[in-house]
Amino acid sequence: MSESNDIVITALSALTPVGANAEQSCAAIAAGINRIGEHAYYECTPDDPEWDEPLPLYVSDVPVVDPFQDGTERLLELALPALTELMGGAGLRRSDLENCGLMLALPPMDKATRAMNLASVMVPELCKRTGLTTLKLWKTSQTGNTGVFKLLQSASQKLQDGDIEYCIVGGVDSYLLEERLEFYDAAWRLRSGRNVDGFIPGEAAAMLMLETAQHAKSRGASILARIGSIGEGMESQTILDDKHSTGVGLTQAIESVLQSGVFEQGFDTVYCSLNGESYNAFEWGVVLTRLGDALAQMKNLVHPADCVGDVGAATGALLLACATSDIMNNTKSSPSLLWCSSDSGQRIALSLLVGEG
Repeated sequence: MSESNDIVITALSALTPVGANAEQSCAAIAAGINRIGEHAYYECTPDDPEWDEPLPLYVSDVPVVDPFQDGTERLLELALPALTELMGGAGLRRSDLENCGLMLALPPMDKATRAMNLASVMVPELCKRTGLTTLKLWKTSQTGNTGVFKLLQSASQKLQDGDIEYCIVGGVDSYLLEERLEFYDAAWRLRSGRNVDGFIPGEAAAMLMLETAQHAKSRGASILARIGSIGEGMESQTILDDKHSTGVGLTQAIESVLQSGVFEQGFDTVYCSLNGESYNAFEWGVVLTRLGDALAQMKNLVHPADCVGDVGAATGALLLACATSDIMNNTKSSPSLLWCSSDSGQRIALSLLVGEG
């Protein structure tokens, strides 16, 4: 693939518990600032139902969203500001929308979200409320934390084939929907006083504007970062099983990226979806033992869940935003490695390269 056909990031946005936009969110995460506190009303299943003592749940929620807001409306309240920020920074004209696509990662289908019909409802309603009704195409994914990276592959192909000139790729998710809290609490997945091996439920929306390098240069847009190679793998022993991860899927995904040659000059930072659950930490440990020499240059391991909780389908876009922000702030000059894991077993890794100013 020629350099002019590279896929580049020309704008980004985010709404997270620690920031009202991408700049604030990424700066707070880089500084290790978190916003984790007791949920307004939800209490975890008590240790001893006979005594029924309150067991508070600690979460990371977006402060501008009403804690009692639920369902699809909560997701829209997260996505709308992020999409508005992105379009404000992208420099597109209204006529450009006819050559623009939107690909959005949504919460995976589980017991709580299946009835919400998100795949059919979210994007049309989002476009209606923002006036983006003339987009050429749209697509959704409900594969969990890997959703954005998977959609990025589809977007890249569409852009390289000339089907579209721009593509918005992003994710929105919230574990703070009441039925989802109940579902993951019952499954012993949430961190609480009765379960130390769990994750902090979070919520966020993050989005990126993608186009080819040639197209970005032709319209005078700043190239913030370049998407490098992408690798995939599948883990047979998922977090839903009783056994530890084999590490095969994540090793395969990362090894594919490492072998692409983009890291010949080295790299020092890995951005990932580690969320505090021991299953994921064990898997990463297995990968380190298998790819130790190749990962020896790693100095920094960035996992935003420490600051904003697990943000599910928004994870991939938030990782890309953080890595791009570091490039923009001149704290990085070498490529970065990013990876995400989904509950289904899907593993996707990619490299992010320094762009042109």
